[in-house]
Amino acid sequence: MLALPAVLPAGITEKVDAWLMHSCWGLPLFFACMALLFNLTYQIGTPLQGWVGDGLDWFKEAALQHWLAPLPAIVQSLLLEGVWQGVSTVLTFAPILFVFFILMALVEDSGYLARAAYLTDAFMARLGLDGRGFVMQLMGFGCNVPAILGTRVMRERQQRLLTMLIVPFSLCSARLQVVVFFAGILFTPHQAPWVLLLLYLLSFVVAIFTAWLFKHRYRGNEAFLLELPPYRLPGMRHMLIRAVGEVRAFLELASSFILMGVVLVWLVSHIPAGDNKTLADMLGTVLAPVLDPIGIRHELAVALLVGFVAKEILLGGLAVIYGVPEAGLGAALLHHLDWASAMSFLIFTLVYVPCLSTVAAIRRESRSRSFTALSVGWSVLLAWLLCFAFYQGLHLLR
Repeated sequence: MLALPAVLPAGITEKVDAWLMHSCWGLPLFFACMALLFNLTYQIGTPLQGWVGDGLDWFKEAALQHWLAPLPAIVQSLLLEGVWQGVSTVLTFAPILFVFFILMALVEDSGYLARAAYLTDAFMARLGLDGRGFVMQLMGFGCNVPAILGTRVMRERQQRLLTMLIVPFSLCSARLQVVVFFAGILFTPHQAPWVLLLLYLLSFVVAIFTAWLFKHRYRGNEAFLLELPPYRLPGMRHMLIRAVGEVRAFLELASSFILMGVVLVWLVSHIPAGDNKTLADMLGTVLAPVLDPIGIRHELAVALLVGFVAKEILLGGLAVIYGVPEAGLGAALLHHLDWASAMSFLIFTLVYVPCLSTVAAIRRESRSRSFTALSVGWSVLLAWLLCFAFYQGLHLLR
């Protein structure tokens, strides 16, 4: 039998709560805790990521290229520049996700997240929600789909719909790998964790703005009762099991999407469409009037479209588009994109439709095509408006 986790005595719990649930200091301390979590994620996960990347590169050069040498050149290109580059790029982020989920399990199972929900309840009430809406957003950090399903705990339909409208803005694990990658290539190792924290805060800001904008349309009045659990010290074995399960679920869910996505990206990047252009070039030309004002180059249009299926495909798709291995993707992006364009692409990825699975979950739980269309359309519009304000604002300041 597993030993029960240690529980703080009631007297010490009261003293800890006096600080962590203080009306003035409670939320700043929570954000300080999250900032520490992100810093540890980078400091521990980045070296592990480098080792995994080096191992995958060694395997490609030492074995994979030799095994595929007898095949026709076009097949080699598909398998090496398409499938392998895409899948290996995604696999290198497993260590960072593993570290992140261990730390999140520590924060969640300790009983601290329930107190964060209590602290935010009064503020969420002004948005037509309650502390459960904040909890659902925190659940969305792992994956938006179970967070959408978790809204079933709300009996009132209007409140469920409003919560489902804001959950997709949570920075899920699939988008986390994109954010971690771009933060790592655009900023120094000391700056990157703070940029990650700011992007998490941005996800909260757009969710808050969305709730405020639609609170009168989806007004609810269900009472919210929350029982605060005691503080616990989760066992390391339990946290490891949770982290391994989260990463495994992520990779299992991602595997089929990644394979389908990188093959699709390779095809549209290699199939000729006349005038020495590919299907990707034609697609970029069609979308140029929409993407040029926000600084997103035409070749990235393909990555954004396949990213609608699953964000896990984005980095693999970019590796295929630029024809580089994982280790060279950062240099390739900086060569083709300036800082403002790369950041605009990152903001768009953060805000627009999380994935097809989330859209399907919203459709299933809301039982409304019009609400699902509203959720998708609003996220794309808001992503474009934020990127337009950011990119054009930077140009005005220069």
